[in-house]
Amino acid sequence: MASVREMYLADWVVPVTRPPFQRGGIVVEGERIVAVGHEAELRAQFPDVPVRDFGEAALLPGLVNTHGHLELTVLRGVLEDLPFVTWLATLTRLREGLSADELRESARAGIIEAIRSGQTTIVDVGATSAGFEALCESGARGLFFQEVFGLRPEEAEESLRSLAQRVEALRASSEAMGRVRVGISPHAPYTVSAALFRQALDYARANALPLCVHIAESQAEVDLLRYGRGDFARIYERRGLTWRAPRVSPVRYLHDLGVLAARPLLVHVVHGDAEDIALIAQSDSAIAHCPKSNAKLGHGIAPLPEWLRAGIRVGLGTDSVASTNTCDLLEEARFAVLVQRARWASPTLLRAETMIGLLTLGGARALRLEAHIGSLEPGKEADFVALALSGAHVQPADDPMTAILFSTRGSDVRFVAVGGRVLFDGSFVTTLDEERVRARLREIRARLRALLSRASA
Repeated sequence: MASVREMYLADWVVPVTRPPFQRGGIVVEGERIVAVGHEAELRAQFPDVPVRDFGEAALLPGLVNTHGHLELTVLRGVLEDLPFVTWLATLTRLREGLSADELRESARAGIIEAIRSGQTTIVDVGATSAGFEALCESGARGLFFQEVFGLRPEEAEESLRSLAQRVEALRASSEAMGRVRVGISPHAPYTVSAALFRQALDYARANALPLCVHIAESQAEVDLLRYGRGDFARIYERRGLTWRAPRVSPVRYLHDLGVLAARPLLVHVVHGDAEDIALIAQSDSAIAHCPKSNAKLGHGIAPLPEWLRAGIRVGLGTDSVASTNTCDLLEEARFAVLVQRARWASPTLLRAETMIGLLTLGGARALRLEAHIGSLEPGKEADFVALALSGAHVQPADDPMTAILFSTRGSDVRFVAVGGRVLFDGSFVTTLDEERVRARLREIRARLRALLSRASA
C-alpha cells in the first residue's frame, strides 16, 4: 500500500541548497520529501493531497544541534558565576547525587525543550544513558555519545571494559529504535589518560563507532598540556596523579595520539592556532561550535570564520542548559554571528545564509548525514519545521533569512516533523507527557535545592 502523502505550505520556503522563495512548500510521502516547489505547481502535481498551510511562516529543514547534555537540564541556573574548575566539580557532584530515574526525567525535559525550538537532530553526550533513552522516546533523530573518564593509566583497561558493556547494550537498543546512533566520548585530556584515549580509539575503530571529544575549551586545559601547570595541574597534585605535560596544544595532543585520524567530532576548540586549524582540516574532523557556553564560562571566542575558510565541517551546539541556560539553537546562531562581528569589527562577516546553513546542512555535514538531512530536497528525510514570522518582534519580514537569524527565537516554532512524523504540533510535543515531565522536574529541583542548602549551611 502506498504511503500517505501530505502537502505543507508557507509564505516562505528555505530549502538551504537553493535560495528561499515565496508561497511554496513541500510534499511528504511516508518518511521522505518527494517534492519541493511553488504552491501552484505543487497543487497541480498533487491535486488530491491533504494540505496544511502555515501562512505567515517559513518552512525550513530541521535544526541540527551538534552538542548537548540532556541529562543536565535540571541544573539550569544552579551553577552560576563559578570558575570553570569549580563549575565542573560542582556539576559532577550534583549529577552523582541524582538517581537514574531523576536523570531520565531531566533528559526528557531537555528533549522537550529542544524539539519545541525546532531541533530535529540532537547530539547528546552523557555520563549515563539518560539522554539516549530520552532521544529514543522522543522520536527525534540523534547521536548519543557515551562518555568515559579515567586519569590513571593503570585503570584504562577496566574503564574500557565498563564502557564497552554500556555501549553494547545501547547499540542493541539503538538498532531497534532506528533513528538514534551510538558513539563514544573520551571526555577531555584533563579527565582521560593517554592510555585510555588510545584504547578508546582502538575500540571505536574496531566497532565502527563515531568519536567525540571536548577539546581546547579552556585556558586551564591549555596550561595543563603546554606547561604542566594551572588549575588542573594543582588538582592532579592534590590527588597524587603524576602528569608529564606533552608541551603541545590540545589539538596537537589529539593528533599525536592518533585521535584526529578517526575524524572525531571536536567540541569547543576555543583555543587553537593556525597549525591546529590545519590539523583539523587535514584530518577531516568536525567541530561542534558552542559560542554561548564558551562566552558564559569565560573561555573566549572560538575562531569560527577561520574554520570555515579552512573548509572544516562545522555545526552549532547549545551545550547544556547548566552552562547556557537555554536550549535555543536560533539564539546560538545569532550570538555566534554577533560576537564574531564584534571581534573583527566587521558588519558584513558571516551573513545570514551562512549561519542558517550551519544550523541545518552544516550540522548535518559535521555528523556526516548530509546525504539524508539538512536541506529540503526530494529524496531526503522529511525532517522540517515551520517557523512563524508573524510576531511583533519579527515584522516586517521581507527577507526571510535576515528575519530568521536576527529576529526569530525558538518559541516561534509552530511545527516539527522528523521522518514525516509530527513531534510538535504547535501546542505540545506529541511523544512525551510534557505536564508530567515538568511536574517531576520541579520535584527533583526541590530536592536539589534542599541538598544545596544543607551543603552551604
